[in-house]
Amino acid sequence: MKKLINLVTAVLAVALLAATKTAPVAQDSRHPIQDTVRQLELGKAVSHGSLTIIPVYMDRVLDRSTYVTLEEALKNGWITITEVEGGRVPQVRISNLSKHPVFLMGGEILTGCRQDRILAGDILLGPGTRDLLAPVYCVEQGRWNHNSQTFFSKENLGTPALRARAQEKSPAAQSEIWGQIAEENRVMGVSSPTGAYQDAYDKEENRARILKIEEKMRDLPRLHDDTVGVVIGLGSEVISADIFANPDLFLRQWPKILKSSALSSIGSAQGGSLDRSQAAEFLKSFLDRKYRSQSGLDLGVEYTSIDSDANIQALVYKDGVVHLAGFPQEEDRIKVIRDDRSDTRALIRLP
Repeated sequence: MKKLINLVTAVLAVALLAATKTAPVAQDSRHPIQDTVRQLELGKAVSHGSLTIIPVYMDRVLDRSTYVTLEEALKNGWITITEVEGGRVPQVRISNLSKHPVFLMGGEILTGCRQDRILAGDILLGPGTRDLLAPVYCVEQGRWNHNSQTFFSKENLGTPALRARAQEKSPAAQSEIWGQIAEENRVMGVSSPTGAYQDAYDKEENRARILKIEEKMRDLPRLHDDTVGVVIGLGSEVISADIFANPDLFLRQWPKILKSSALSSIGSAQGGSLDRSQAAEFLKSFLDRKYRSQSGLDLGVEYTSIDSDANIQALVYKDGVVHLAGFPQEEDRIKVIRDDRSDTRALIRLP
């Protein structure tokens, strides 16, 4: 019986891949993003309202390193984040006072000082790194007075739309981020005197709705020990994909990803639900892209690919992907054809 189930699973996987075939990548090419994507498997989609979450598994986890997260570093006093002299908006100053590598995820919300900020991209801080200048954007347009001397965290992440705009690191990103926050607050009925993104999380009604979604979906990735990420959908559209170096790092970032995704779904009128084969198509598209590489702000190498279809960025350290984030571009969202076939995890294996 077990052999029969495995055979049926393999046949269905081949059929689904054939329906979403992309251009082949040379077998002798070596690229950290391609090497990672080829090892991924997708699990069963779970939906609540317009929000769909599809867990992503890794066939063979290569990086078992322990990376300290922003919240862990702040709670232990291992990291300080302050404004640059004069309150220069596009940068903050970060120091790692510990002997541990600290991973800061692009889209993390830094609260306090003269205005809240959002990190533009991933950062891997080496032990003892001091006074690193990190690019950020303002997510609180109407305040310019100190409410703290250093930044802290409310353990919140920008919505996928905000993260995508910040990740572009374009000259127009700041005004687009302010516009996105204003629109999201309008849709959710949030009245913020300072135009603060955090106010959307703090609204009592939103907190209750987010909690309901969290209770339904929080434990989804823990069904398997090899979960390294998720693909998120709103209605019939992919809105984000996050893949991490290992299950440990993913599980510590998962609550923030879930919370920001839940916030995105509030007020959404999107119809339909995301299908796993389309999520696989989005991830497989990462294989054929051209990537620009540059040194990371501290440790590692940053790979970026942005065009009219998608906005992809990965932080690579010692030839392994620490974090891979992908967002379809707003003007060219991936449309999904609903697939009602009964399924279980890992029926779609990426090549």
